[in-house]
Amino acid sequence: MTPQSIGKTSPLYSYWKSSQDEKEEEKRLLKSSKDFPPASLFRKEPYKWEMLYQSIAREIQAGDLNSIKGLKLLINMLSDEEQAKILEIFSTKKLFNEAIIAKLIKKEDNNSPTEKNTSRFIRILFAIFTNPYCIEIKREKSHIYEYTGAAFHSLRSFFQGTSIKN
Repeated sequence: MTPQSIGKTSPLYSYWKSSQDEKEEEKRLLKSSKDFPPASLFRKEPYKWEMLYQSIAREIQAGDLNSIKGLKLLINMLSDEEQAKILEIFSTKKLFNEAIIAKLIKKEDNNSPTEKNTSRFIRILFAIFTNPYCIEIKREKSHIYEYTGAAFHSLRSFFQGTSIKN
């Protein structure tokens, strides 16, 4: 599976491709869990949620099984319907092997300690600020990382357009 395929599995994929107007915002918010307090990240900071989702999924694909807990947390921020959809996509597209999918599905207590990984933390933080997944933020930005991510996206688009013309 290609790295671009991870982005296509995101429940926000169509949102980023849309006009991101009020109607699209309402559709996005319907995908959020109403009962899981950390879901406020999905509701209030979709760009950060997307960067975490794609970064953590890539970490797992690269063999970092300690990242499964993080992906599970992000998936739990979604409505039950969206959780079922994304887990089905993981399975049918073979994004992860069956053992990883089983861990993502398993309803268990997540109070076990998480192994600290400084390099993973830096990679994910870097992704949040530099937008390597080319997410176009059309709505009003409210956080510094949204501004830097949008700036990196604009620069990338400019230079790709320049190289195509040459």
